[in-house]
Amino acid sequence: MPGSTNIDAGENFARLLVQYDRAVFRYILTFVGRHADAEEILQRVATVLWQKFSEYDPTRSFLPWAQRVAYFEVLKFRTEAARNRLIFREDVLEALADTRETLNPVLESQKLALRECLGKITPDDAELLRRRYCDAETIAALAAEKGRSPKSFYRRLDRLRDLIADCIERRMGSVGPTSAAD
Repeated sequence: MPGSTNIDAGENFARLLVQYDRAVFRYILTFVGRHADAEEILQRVATVLWQKFSEYDPTRSFLPWAQRVAYFEVLKFRTEAARNRLIFREDVLEALADTRETLNPVLESQKLALRECLGKITPDDAELLRRRYCDAETIAALAAEKGRSPKSFYRRLDRLRDLIADCIERRMGSVGPTSAAD
């Protein structure tokens, strides 16, 4: 049969991949540390292995060959991640986590104060803030809808931001940063 060689190769590849994919995954994980990243790289490795499967020497062990491909995919992944500047060194991540833990009581107090201060504004003002900042509607669109000038909406938003900021400062001064944990 003319197509049976390709089917046999596909079946052989699938058998080998299933047999060794967890070992390749663990190998990748030693380099990247995050399961999600390792899974993404494993998918890339499987694709490359399939594309290059005709180059595989079946007299040799599959795992070292797959790990070599995985190594190059890890390097490629790290280069892409570094280019995107989304990966921090471990010491930076630890510093961020420590800072977040230290600031958490203050942040919780601020969030509580913000919620209370937003509860004190009019429903129209709350709607304006929601549409501008949650729905990301433009000032021009909001002004056109109400038949007013964009400048008047900018002034209104400035006043609302100042009003809310003052309210939060008063709340924070009167309750202190630790009261949110109470």
